[in-house]
Amino acid sequence: MRAGNFAIVSDLYASWAIKDLPAVLDLLSENITFVMHIPAEVVAFAGETSNKSDLVPRLHQIIEAFDFIDYRPLFIRGSGDDFHAQIFYHYRHKGTGREIEGSMRHVGRVEGGKVVQLEEFHDTQRVLAFLELIGEETSGKPQREFPNIKKNR
Repeated sequence: MRAGNFAIVSDLYASWAIKDLPAVLDLLSENITFVMHIPAEVVAFAGETSNKSDLVPRLHQIIEAFDFIDYRPLFIRGSGDDFHAQIFYHYRHKGTGREIEGSMRHVGRVEGGKVVQLEEFHDTQRVLAFLELIGEETSGKPQREFPNIKKNR
């Protein structure tokens, strides 16, 4: 991976960790392709976007919904303009106080000093279970029934 590209990707992660959205956006191409591999019908900020103006509201939703307790790359590697990284994250949902932590993978590309592609891969079942949990707490309605589990009342 080119040294300049490594610095760009490192700066992107450092800026996101402190919720500096303007700094994040400065590192992204106008025509960035961003894919969060979580079903878009489950959460509004997931799915694919193909330009910065469509990505901004999604990133803003994440920043508004979560406190970032920890967000850091475990490694960043690559070849030429392409990179992949593993990121440790620990977020707290502001509305419920519930926390989720884990790691995600990123695969991306840097061109002309900007990130032009970034794909985010999560443990989808873990994230969906967390989203279901916070959905139940914010709506007051269970998302699914568990007939074999007795509820304490």
